[in-house]
Amino acid sequence: MAEFSSDPTTYLRREILDLEPCVHGARLRESSKHAGIIESELLDLSSSINPLQIDLGEPLGEACKSIDRYPDSDYADFCSAAADFVGVSHENIIPGNGSTELIRLFAETVISHGDRVLIPTPTFGEYESQSKLMGASIIHRDFDRVLTTTEDELSSMKAVFLCNPNNPTGNLLEARVVRDLIKKCTDAGVFLFVDEAFIDLSDPECSVVQDVLDCDFLFVLRSLTKSFGVAGLRIGFGVAHETLAGFMNRVRLTWNLNIVGERVGKWLFENASGFLEESRAFIRSERKWFFVQLANMHGFKPIASKVNFILIDISGFSLGPKELSEKLLEKGIMIRDCASFGLPNHIRVAVRKRDENLRFIHSVEEVAMEWGREMGMEALQTAIEEGDVERSRVACEYYPCHFEGQDCTFCFCPFYPCEDTRTGGEYITRASGSKVWSCMKCDLPHRPEVAKRLLDEFLKGTDLKKTWERVMEPLL
Repeated sequence: MAEFSSDPTTYLRREILDLEPCVHGARLRESSKHAGIIESELLDLSSSINPLQIDLGEPLGEACKSIDRYPDSDYADFCSAAADFVGVSHENIIPGNGSTELIRLFAETVISHGDRVLIPTPTFGEYESQSKLMGASIIHRDFDRVLTTTEDELSSMKAVFLCNPNNPTGNLLEARVVRDLIKKCTDAGVFLFVDEAFIDLSDPECSVVQDVLDCDFLFVLRSLTKSFGVAGLRIGFGVAHETLAGFMNRVRLTWNLNIVGERVGKWLFENASGFLEESRAFIRSERKWFFVQLANMHGFKPIASKVNFILIDISGFSLGPKELSEKLLEKGIMIRDCASFGLPNHIRVAVRKRDENLRFIHSVEEVAMEWGREMGMEALQTAIEEGDVERSRVACEYYPCHFEGQDCTFCFCPFYPCEDTRTGGEYITRASGSKVWSCMKCDLPHRPEVAKRLLDEFLKGTDLKKTWERVMEPLL
């Protein structure tokens, strides 16, 4: 007789025991509670949905009249409208409750315990999470290396995931490049999952959705969430060869799409092509402007994007991604810390409307100045506690920021921002209109004799204002 265990976890599937939840943006309720700001006042740059809005009053009102009924489990009308939208047959469509459900449905249909799955890095985390749930062994490769994987290398894989445009990098592959990978996967008998959730906001000409008609091993994911800004309705659909689509529709949950999502989705397919054209034009224009502003911000290195979000390397900024995210949340702005993508020095921000993008830029400048003040006070406190002068930081990556032999007792000026142009400091005005106080032309606190006099005053307990008057003012 088998020994009974009192620990219920011993009876669970082993694949779930070490499974970590996938990290996403758009954590509005959690962020609202943490910051003490109501959700409606938060600016969410962490989720990359269409910055424009479409009037859904009429289709929503009509759909809500039917909420006392079950939806059609076959979703015939929805599938036909989706098929017409992307140029395939209704037999190729798999309706889904958003992208994440369809990723899991693909994994449930295709992946078995022990299968090897190839996933690029960095990319959307749900591919790995759902594949691990099915017991897959994950093989990671740099994004570009996935595209050059040989047929021999692919032969040991069960499936390959590809995001186009890629999240979080924003790069977009031309259809011909993806088709090269489709051919190699097909020849090797490997399923290729192509996530095109953002393609309607980028360039639909790069889509390979119609290739499913001639390929048994291709699955293409599409989303209405991003394209039409209807994240709360959870509407998505998959497109595959009718054989694969048939099995996935057999596996998917009954009534996985609610009746409001079904009917609003159908309406969008039939009425919103002009809205998408307008959206793409707006995003291209605003992204170009936003990119230039980000590139002009000290410590920010934005990466060229083809979609409605921008990945930014902030390794040269005064704060790291986690700290910057927390400081911005205090100002009511949510951004995406990209550590979960394996990018510990990056953030991702959505391209929004001009006033919202300006709010982000101005807030970052405010955070930078507030941080400078905090560092100045910390430097002052340290100098008072240690009571030393003539500290040289030759190991500092910025040395010599002013001159050789400088004194670094006050690496961060205790008077920052003094706002006195006689020092050589000045407000720098960005093209966006935001301003930040720059001390690059001021070397006064780094002069050894000045640093000593400042420290002597602070050690006597003299406050900032009087110390300025006694030490700094005569030098100006």
